[in-house]
Amino acid sequence: MTTFLVRRLLQMLGVLFVSSIVIYGILLAVPGGPLDQLLQVSDPRQRPSQADIERHKKLLGLDKPIYLQYITWLIGDDWMGSVPFWSQYAGERQGLLRGDWGESWKVQRGKPVIDIIRRSLPDTLLLMGISTVISLLIAVPLGIYSAVRQYSPLDYAVTAFSFFGISMPVFWLGLMMISLSLAFRERGWFYLPPGDIIAPRDYSIPGLGTVDAKSTLDRMLHLVMPVMVLTMLYLAQWSRFMRASMLEVLRQDFIRTARAKGVRERVVVLKHAFRNALIPLITIITLTLPGLFAGAILTETVFNYKALGFIYITALGQKDWPLVMAFLVIQAVLIVLSNLLADILYATVDPRIRLA
Repeated sequence: MTTFLVRRLLQMLGVLFVSSIVIYGILLAVPGGPLDQLLQVSDPRQRPSQADIERHKKLLGLDKPIYLQYITWLIGDDWMGSVPFWSQYAGERQGLLRGDWGESWKVQRGKPVIDIIRRSLPDTLLLMGISTVISLLIAVPLGIYSAVRQYSPLDYAVTAFSFFGISMPVFWLGLMMISLSLAFRERGWFYLPPGDIIAPRDYSIPGLGTVDAKSTLDRMLHLVMPVMVLTMLYLAQWSRFMRASMLEVLRQDFIRTARAKGVRERVVVLKHAFRNALIPLITIITLTLPGLFAGAILTETVFNYKALGFIYITALGQKDWPLVMAFLVIQAVLIVLSNLLADILYATVDPRIRLA
């Protein structure tokens, strides 16, 4: 196990290093940047001078060669003064690996990227965590029961729901729920807030009375519709995976042997079959971990839920590369860690798998 972990950690470091180069290189090659608006001013009287442009480049670290821009982004430039041929590029940046993730160019101009992520992360974790837990608690029993009672009315219902949920666009479902909520509000019926994380002011809901803005009740009401959309999406996918995995295991010889020995059906299903059917579910769960950080981009955008997913898509649209790059690097770290966790859990659940 120790040898396996050391080898995987070294591989992870190599993957992350290459990923950081690819992320930086791709975003560097994209047209536009922080100086794009300055350089595209049509009025000659408002066009900045070359001295202003050079000053902005130096402030943002764009006056360096491309390879030094990457090094500055990764490990900083405060040490370059001690290197003779790089001394003119010395600055105050400490780099991504030392906790300096730069400042936002446009989304929240001048604010440190790490502070933006830190402030938005709790809202994303709350939305994604609730959706994931609810989906697992419903999808796993549904998948097991659907496999054990194959071709039963419930199995047909679960299969139809899965196909519907997998093929249905998330943004469409979100828009339909918002439309229904607005229609209910127009008729004076009970409704749910159609967007945002919290309300800007107090409001009244039939059956609940006045809801205080920024209260716990207000926060939970704003979570209901995004959680419903994500839960329906995850539930459709995960119940289908669980059913398919359980059906495959239930046809194995060791299951028939256990039944022939007179083992109770509940023990056969929950102890023998379920444990061996967990590997696909482990894959799904571990690959969901990066999503707990990234948030649901489409869902957050539709519901104006200004958490990390919403901020990420806004940063892409506004070409706020420091924020985008920090987001992608964190995603890369979470993906390699989730794959390592999946390998460890595989060996824990299935003794046939050996971590050599």
